[in-house]
Amino acid sequence: MDVFDGLNEQQKEAVLATDGPVLILAGAGSGKTRTLTHRLAYLIKEKHVLPDNILAVTFTNKAANNMRERIDKLLSVDSKLKTKLFWLGTFHSICVKILRRESEKINYPSSFTIFDEDDAIRAVKKAMAELNIDPKKYNPKAVRTYISQAKGELIGAKEYAAFAMEHFQEIVLKVFSRYERILKEANAFDFDDLIFKTVELLQTRPDILAKYQDRFRYILIDEYQDTNHAQYIFLKLLANKHRNIFAIGDDWQSIYSFRGAKFQNILDFNKDYPDAKIIFLEENYRSTIPILSAAQRVIKNNEMRSDKKLFSKKDSGAPVVVVGAHEKRGEIEFFLEEVTSLRAGEGRSYRDFAVLYRTNAQSRLFEEQLLNYSIPYRIFGGVRFYERREIKDIIAYLRLIQNPNDTISLSRVINCPPRGIGDKTLDKILADPKSAISSIPKYASFMKMMDELRARAATSSPDALIGEIIRVSSYKDYLSDGTFESQTRLENIEELKAAASNFNNLEEFLERVALVSDLDDYKESDDVLTLMTIHLAKGLEFPVVFITGMEEGLFPHANSLGDQFQLEEERRLFYVGMTRAMERLYLGYSLSRFVYGSFQQSTPSRFLTELPQDEIEVIEL
Repeated sequence: MDVFDGLNEQQKEAVLATDGPVLILAGAGSGKTRTLTHRLAYLIKEKHVLPDNILAVTFTNKAANNMRERIDKLLSVDSKLKTKLFWLGTFHSICVKILRRESEKINYPSSFTIFDEDDAIRAVKKAMAELNIDPKKYNPKAVRTYISQAKGELIGAKEYAAFAMEHFQEIVLKVFSRYERILKEANAFDFDDLIFKTVELLQTRPDILAKYQDRFRYILIDEYQDTNHAQYIFLKLLANKHRNIFAIGDDWQSIYSFRGAKFQNILDFNKDYPDAKIIFLEENYRSTIPILSAAQRVIKNNEMRSDKKLFSKKDSGAPVVVVGAHEKRGEIEFFLEEVTSLRAGEGRSYRDFAVLYRTNAQSRLFEEQLLNYSIPYRIFGGVRFYERREIKDIIAYLRLIQNPNDTISLSRVINCPPRGIGDKTLDKILADPKSAISSIPKYASFMKMMDELRARAATSSPDALIGEIIRVSSYKDYLSDGTFESQTRLENIEELKAAASNFNNLEEFLERVALVSDLDDYKESDDVLTLMTIHLAKGLEFPVVFITGMEEGLFPHANSLGDQFQLEEERRLFYVGMTRAMERLYLGYSLSRFVYGSFQQSTPSRFLTELPQDEIEVIEL
C-alpha cells in the first residue's frame, strides 16, 4: 500500500514532517491513529529508518496492537513475520524493557518482580504493621495513593520529607521509607517505579542516557495530553539529542488529572520546543454534524484549551436527544425501548449500543433492566480477570518461582491451600526466611515444593508450569468443593493456562500479566451491549451512545463544584463521552433519584444548558 493512501492534506503534512519537533493537535475522530501509523510506515519504508531506531509510545496495549496491525498492512508485511517494532508499546512496557537490560546499574537484578496495585497495597499494609500504624485510623489505600502520586512527580522517599507538611503526610513519609525497603528486599518494582526508576537511571547514568538517545533517533508519542510529570521528563531526556519528537493528542480530551496527567504539557509543547511545527487535524470522520456541533458548543465554555474548529463532510444526521424523566427507571426504560426499536427499524446489532456513565455505581439499575429485557450486555471496569482471587493466587506462585525473594507473593500463597502456618509463624519466617527452614518443618516442606517447581520451570512452558502448581500444591482440590463458584474458578485457571500458552517463558508471561490494562479483553466482535464509565470509553466509538445521569452533583461530579479546574475537566469528560457517538447520541437525566433509601430531587446538569438549544430534541417523560 502507498503510505499516503486515505490521508487528507493535514494528515499528509504530519506524515511528511519528520525532522525536528512536531505537535499534532488532533480533534476527536480526526484520524489520529491513522496519522501516527502512516508516519511510522513512512519512516521505515521511505526514509529507511531502522525500526530499532524508533520509539513509539502509546497509553494502552490495545492501541499498540492496533498500530502494529495497521503498520504491517501498510508495509505489506507477511502476517507470519510481523514488523520488528521492538520499541512500540506503552510507557510501562517500554520502561520494563530498558530496566530488564539496565537495572543492575541501579542495583536491581534483571529478574525483578512487578507488583500490581493489590501487591503494592499489601506491601503498604506490611510496612504499616512493622511501624505499628493502625490501618483503621490511616487507610492503607490512601497511603498508597499518596506514594503513587509522589513517584509520578519523581519524588522519592527521601525527597518526600520536604513535602510532608500535614499529619497524614508525615504518616505517609514513615510508611514510604519502609515500603521502599520491602520492595527492595523483594527485588520488586511497583507500577510507578517502572517509569520512576527508568528516569532515575537516565538522570544518574549519562552513559546509559547517551546510549538510548543514540538509539532513539525518532520518538513518537500518542495521547500526549495524558502524560504526567515522570513521563514528560522521560520523553524530554530521550529527545534532547536528535529532537525528532512527534507528539500527537488533544487537550480537549484530557481527563486523567486524578492520575497525575498534566494537559498543560501539550499546551506548552512550543515552549519546550520553540521551533516546533504545529499542525491541526480538524476534519472529524466519526460523528454526524449534530453530535459534533453539540460537543463543540459545550467544550467552548472551557477557558483553558487550544483553539480548534472541527468539521465534518458527513451528511447531517439525527439530532442529539435530551431525555428527562421523573425517576431513573423511566430514563432507563426509554433507552432500552430505543434499543429494541432501532434493532427492528434499522437492523442494528447489540454491539452498536453503549451506555456510558460518570461512576461505576450507576450501572446497577441498568443491569436490572437489561435482564428484564433479555438484552445481552457486558460491563467493563468491574473485577478484571487478573484481579480474581484464584488467578492472583496462581500468579503469586509463578512470581515466587521466578523471584524467591518476593515476600509479598510468599505471604499470599504460603498458607493457600491451608498448611497450618499461622500469622505468628509467618512473621518468624518473614523475619529470617533462611533460618526458618531448619526450625519450621511446615515451611521447609513448602520450600522443598517451591524448589521442585523452580527446577521444572527451567524446562516447562508457562501453561505446563501452572498445571504443575495446581497439582503439587493441591490447589485444585482446595477449590473443588462442588459449588458452582468453585467450578467457575477452576474454569478461570484453565483460561489462565490458555493465556500462558502464548508465551515462551515465565518472565515474558509475568511481564504481560503485570502490564495488562482494563480494555485489553474488549472485543468489538462480541454482540453485546456495552456498559462502561466515560473514562474507560476514551478511544472507543459506538454508533449509538446513551450518557446517563446528566444531573448536577453526578455529572459534573459533586467534587468538582466550586473548583474551576475540576469543573473544566468534567466538561472535557462530557465532551469525550459525546464524541464516542457516531450516529445517535442520547443524554438522560432524572428529576429524582433513589439515594440512601429514599427519593431525592435532582437538577439537570449545567452542561445540558450549554448545548445548542435550537438544534437538539428534548423529550420529557
